[in-house]
Amino acid sequence: MERLILQSSIGFYSLLQDVLEQQDQEWIAREGRFRPGGRISLDDLGDDIWVEQFRFRRHEIYLLSDILDLPPVIVCSQSRVKEDSASALCMLLCRLVHVSRLVDVEMQFGWERSRFSRITRTTASLIWNRWKHLLRFDPHRLTPEKLTYFATVMQQRGAPLDCVSAVIDGTLRKIARPITNQRLVFNGWKRIHCLKYHSLITPDGIVIHIYGPVEGRRHDETVYQQSGLSALLEKHFVKPDGSPLFIYGDPAYTVAGRVLAGYKGAALSPEQIQFNTLMSRCREPVEWSFKEVVQQFPFLDFS
Repeated sequence: MERLILQSSIGFYSLLQDVLEQQDQEWIAREGRFRPGGRISLDDLGDDIWVEQFRFRRHEIYLLSDILDLPPVIVCSQSRVKEDSASALCMLLCRLVHVSRLVDVEMQFGWERSRFSRITRTTASLIWNRWKHLLRFDPHRLTPEKLTYFATVMQQRGAPLDCVSAVIDGTLRKIARPITNQRLVFNGWKRIHCLKYHSLITPDGIVIHIYGPVEGRRHDETVYQQSGLSALLEKHFVKPDGSPLFIYGDPAYTVAGRVLAGYKGAALSPEQIQFNTLMSRCREPVEWSFKEVVQQFPFLDFS
């Protein structure tokens, strides 16, 4: 009898402990662990604060949440923590905008650190799985008429050709030195350990194709061959009348297929020098796009 009573008491106290722990977690999620007053009320913040902290105004966040086709409630499959889609998107943007520790975010916004980490990863995965195909190519938007219009805009900007619709360039993102196999990611030109990407950008400033990451030691031409971009260009880069359109890259790329590049060598003619100069001016938006991304979202460049 005493044994039965003892087992019942142990079971009761175990159940009581579970209930109290659950209440503690709910209080932490609601009030925050360190910030006085609990979680910050995002709706009470002005638009200037929204832009500073999340890069978008409040109404733009709600609009972006709908456009990205996020579910009304973001639920982490492992821990079952959940947030409404607008708050989850704010958490993800906050993570990208600020190079800060989770404890700093917790103190600033009252978002419990493990909850914040799980929600941001879940939200990023949802967006990636839903829209990753657009990073490859979007044939529904990039019609022959649209690509021909881009070629016209490039010519109006000073390009000596009327058949170049986009420009391609690679970028290096520095990383910490790996413990093993560090030579795989070491770039001998920049003398850094890094990962390499390439992107294709149209005159409207939109990235229409991106590929990576690959090892930093790879040449730009190698990355291009691995990306499968050549097949996409052959299939989609045509004018309505069937004539070909091209992309332009720096002299590191091989002139072949739908790729044009600047003239190489030290003994160039005045016409060739002028061609390189004019096309280089048209390539500047590519470099600006890389800079804009890391300026707006410094966490992406944090190594």
